[in-house]
Amino acid sequence: MSSLIELTTSECEDLLRAGVYGRLVLLGGPRGMDILPVNYVVVEDAILVRIAAGTLLDRYADGAAMLFEVDQVDYERGHGWSVVARGTGERCPDSERTETERHVPGPPRWLRHEDDLWIRLRWKSLSGRQLGAGWDRDASLPVRRAWR
Repeated sequence: MSSLIELTTSECEDLLRAGVYGRLVLLGGPRGMDILPVNYVVVEDAILVRIAAGTLLDRYADGAAMLFEVDQVDYERGHGWSVVARGTGERCPDSERTETERHVPGPPRWLRHEDDLWIRLRWKSLSGRQLGAGWDRDASLPVRRAWR
């Protein structure tokens, strides 16, 4: 039987920075709650997601309570981890991104459209859990951000 281990804030941040794909939870949209798969990048203390004008996130994320979750599970070995960031969304046109944000490579585009808007989620808290001990979380990532 595996044990459940609480991750430190530092461990959560390392895993968050290493990832490339997660789920953004929008609270307060037209359906009350939406979960959206997204490519992302972490810059300083914020998660950045590129969006297109007129999308659900463009219309409802600014000022909305949001969660972001990234995880990895190895079903065969019975171990995994999950990290959740909590904060408030900020609609951020490209012109309002910080100098640091402009110089960090953004997440790859999945769709070809004019998506020069961003949602910034500055986390107020990070929490995470790991299932099982004695394995390397970072080495288990199937895809890892090349820079952190």
